[in-house]
Amino acid sequence: MLASAVALAGCGGDDRPRATPEDGVRAAARAYLGALAARDWPGACRLMTAAARQDLAGAAGTSCARALASGGAMAAEKVASAEREVAGAEVSIRGQSATVGPLAGTQQSLRLRRVGGRWLVTS
Repeated sequence: MLASAVALAGCGGDDRPRATPEDGVRAAARAYLGALAARDWPGACRLMTAAARQDLAGAAGTSCARALASGGAMAAEKVASAEREVAGAEVSIRGQSATVGPLAGTQQSLRLRRVGGRWLVTS
């Protein structure tokens, strides 16, 4: 009886595939692109590394959010294209760094870094 109970417990419909490290990178990329698409500039900045925020703000002479709002972000059609492409895009992980893409018809990949257990955009 115990053997059949164990066998039945293992046959449930709960056999979801385990998330891979690549899935985590794609989720972070989707979150960032989603924030850009929603024009949630502060949210997009929170999904970037501190260095990336500082670089963007320094180059624009303003805050990260204002820099994105004033044209520092990809054009809306490129963001939409990149969002669609993330699911099938190539993901490369090397230690604490990762890339997704290239995306949106460019030769550039979205770059991320693992910081405090989270993937954050570096460029």
